[in-house]
Amino acid sequence: MAGQIDEIKARVDIVDLIGEYIRLKQIGTNWRGLCPFHNEKTPSFMVSRDKQIWHCFGCSEGGDIFSFLQKIEGLEFAEALKTLAQRAGVKLVASDPQLVSEKNRLIDICRLAAAFWHKILLESPSAQGARDYLKKRQLIDNTISDFQLGYAPESWDVTLKFLLNKGFKETEIFLAGLTVKKERGEGFYDRFRQRITFPIRDPHGQVVGFSARALQTTESAKYINTPQTLIYNKSLILYNLDKAKTEIKKSNLAILVEGQMDVISAWQAGSHNVIAASGTALTLDQIKILKRYTNTIALSFDADAAGQNAAKRGVDIALSQDMEIKVIVLPFGKDPDECIKQDPSAWFKAIAEAPIFMDYFLAQTVKNFGVATAEGKKQIAKTLLPLIARMGNRIEQTHWLQRLAELLKVSEQILREAISTASGLTKQRTVGARIILSGDKNKQANQVVIKDRAEQSSEQILAILLKYPRHLPHVIDALPVETLVESKLLALYKELIIYYTKTINSSIEAFAYADFKTKIKDSGLAGVADTLILLAEKDFFDFDYDNLRLELSTLIDFLKKNYYESCARTLSDQIKAAEAAGDKLQIAKLVEQFSQIMEQLKTLNN
Repeated sequence: MAGQIDEIKARVDIVDLIGEYIRLKQIGTNWRGLCPFHNEKTPSFMVSRDKQIWHCFGCSEGGDIFSFLQKIEGLEFAEALKTLAQRAGVKLVASDPQLVSEKNRLIDICRLAAAFWHKILLESPSAQGARDYLKKRQLIDNTISDFQLGYAPESWDVTLKFLLNKGFKETEIFLAGLTVKKERGEGFYDRFRQRITFPIRDPHGQVVGFSARALQTTESAKYINTPQTLIYNKSLILYNLDKAKTEIKKSNLAILVEGQMDVISAWQAGSHNVIAASGTALTLDQIKILKRYTNTIALSFDADAAGQNAAKRGVDIALSQDMEIKVIVLPFGKDPDECIKQDPSAWFKAIAEAPIFMDYFLAQTVKNFGVATAEGKKQIAKTLLPLIARMGNRIEQTHWLQRLAELLKVSEQILREAISTASGLTKQRTVGARIILSGDKNKQANQVVIKDRAEQSSEQILAILLKYPRHLPHVIDALPVETLVESKLLALYKELIIYYTKTINSSIEAFAYADFKTKIKDSGLAGVADTLILLAEKDFFDFDYDNLRLELSTLIDFLKKNYYESCARTLSDQIKAAEAAGDKLQIAKLVEQFSQIMEQLKTLNN
C-alpha cells in the first residue's frame, strides 16, 4: 500500500490538484492563495510543488494531496485514495480491505449501471425510441457519449439482475438508489424503467446518481431522480461540474441553467462552463463549491414562474457570499435549449450582454409596480431591500441603497432604518455576545495573544534560517535556546545549532537543506521544517539581506523580552513565597536574579 501511495503522489501534481479548487499565484518556488477552509482576505495558504505539501498559516491546516482532498470534499481516506488513484492511472489492489468501503461499493454500482444503460442505448433494439428522441433533440453521437446518456429498458428487474451478477448484494443496489422495495412481499424492483438516463457525477467525474426522463407521456413524472443516498446529496451536487470546472475557472464565469438538457445543448454548442443545480434552487453548499472556481455566476432559468422563483432563491444565498451575479436574458425560447436550437449565436450574445442581477431585477420590479404611487414605491422597497440586506459587501450594499433612494426619491437613511429594523434582533444578540467575551476574561485573552505572538515569532525566525541560512551564525549568537516557547520549534532550533557546529566547518554557504532534513528525519521534525520553508516563501520572499536582518532583530528582541518578563513574574512570585517563609538567604538570591533580569529588560527597552 505504501508503494502505491508513493506512486500516486509522484504522478499527481499537488499544485494542479489544489489549483482546481482555488486560484494560486506563484511566489518564488512555491504557490500562494486564499485558504478554502476559513475566511480570509490576505492569502496565507501555501503549496509546495517540490515537497508536495500544503499549509495554511491562518488556520494551521496542512498536509498532502490526500489530506487536502479529504478535507475539501469531506471524504474518507479510502475514497480520496481511490479518486486520486484513478486520476494518476494507478491500479489499486482490489482485495485491500481499506478500499472496500460502503461508499466505494455504491460508486461502483452507479458506474456499472451507467455503462450498462449506455450500451443498451447504443446497441439494443428496445432503445430505438430513445435514440429517436435524442435525435429529435438534435444531440450528436459524440455528445451522447460525452455525457454517457443511457436507456433503462422497460423491465422490472433487468438492472437488478445485471448488478447481482456482478457480485453486488440486493441491499447495496437499493442503497445506491437504483431499486425500490416492493410494497407487498420481500424483494426489490428497478427504480428506472423505460427512461433515458442522465448520469450525475461528483466533481471528480464519479457517477453518484441519475436523473431519468420518461419516454411515455402517460408517466406521472417526466423526470425521476436518485433519492438521497450515502454518495448522492443533491444539495452538494452541480450537474456537469466535473467537465465544466476547468472552463469556469479559465473564464471566471459559471453559467447556471435549470436542467440537464439545457446543459447538454449548451455544451454541444460550445459553452463549456455551463452547469445545473440538479432541479433545486442554489444551496449554500453549492455556492461554496462554486467559489472554488469563480466569483461570478450567470443565471439562465426558465421564463416560467417556477424558474424565476428558483433563480431568486439562489440569488439570496449567492449575494450573502459576496458573489457577482448576472442574468442571461434570452431573446426567444422558453429555455436555453430552445434558444440554442433556433440560433446558437443568440445564446452567446445573451451571455456576453448579461446584465448584473440587481440592474435586471431593479428594472423588472419598477416595471411591475411603478414609482408613480406611494403603494408602488412601498412594494419596490419591500421586494428589493431584503436582497440588498443580504449583500456581503458593504460598499456594494451602499451603492444599491443609494440607487434605490434616488429612484424612490426618499433619503438613504430611511432605507437603512428599514433594513436595520428587520435585522435588529440579530445585531443585539451579536453585540451582547461581544460584551460577554470582552468582560472579565481580558487577562486570559491577553495571555493567549502573547503566547500566540511568541510562537509566531519563533516560527518566523526559524523559517528565515531554513530558507536563508546565511543568517544562522548571527541568530545563534543573539538568540538563547530557552527563549523559544514551543517544544517542536525549540527542538528544531537545537538541531540547527548542532548541524551548524558539527557539519559546517568552513562557510555557512555549505548549509544544505536536503542534507539537514536527512539528519532530522528520525526526529519527526522534517514536516515542521518543510512547513516553515513555506512560511518563509509567504512572508519574506521579497526581502533583501538588510530587511531580513532587521526583521530578525525585531523578532529576537521580542522573544527575549517575552522570556525575561516571564522570568520576572516567576521570580516575583518566588520572592513573595520566600518572604512569607522568612527565608532571608533565598530572598537575597532571588532578588539578585530579579535585578539581573530587570537589567536585561532595561537594555532591550532602550
